[in-house]
Amino acid sequence: MIEKAGEGGDGLGRYDCVVLAAGASTRMGRSKLYLPFAGLTIVGTTVAKALAAELRVIVVARPEDERIGELAGPRVLVVRNPEPGRGMLSSIREGVKKVRSERFFFIPADMPFPGPEAYRALARCVASGPVIPTCEGRRGHPVLMPSSLIASILALPDDRPLKTLIAESGPTFVELGDEALLRDIDTEEEYAAAYL
Repeated sequence: MIEKAGEGGDGLGRYDCVVLAAGASTRMGRSKLYLPFAGLTIVGTTVAKALAAELRVIVVARPEDERIGELAGPRVLVVRNPEPGRGMLSSIREGVKKVRSERFFFIPADMPFPGPEAYRALARCVASGPVIPTCEGRRGHPVLMPSSLIASILALPDDRPLKTLIAESGPTFVELGDEALLRDIDTEEEYAAAYL
């Protein structure tokens, strides 16, 4: 199903957002989440934009991340992924255990580009399944998920990607026409292009 942005229900409502910050930054070759970005850090900007959309934020971090506590606040909950080497799905599992809303977003921490308007546009979409933003047909983030799928997410085996569950759950695609939804920071070149 494909919708144009702006169709559907009114307002953002109360949603949680799981920010996935337990990656190893292998392509960057150094820890990237605390590199300066937009007056904050990469992860700080991603969290700040979710907060600007009036979301409750759940940050999933590595066990050894000592700086992640800097992000904690009244609307930011930090949880640890005890086994981040198992991949992004393991971080999503840890995050969704703390979700309280009927629908929730998730976004990788190295995607500081999507703004509050993207969250609001997706939230306006009335859909029973996942809601995925697109730009010229390419899928991006944040993704909005129904909390009714949390049990299925927790039951997913490590070798079964989340995108398979999403595909089986009747996703709705919302064309936002914004390249920010597709951009992440994985390499030094991408960081330099975004920051300088």
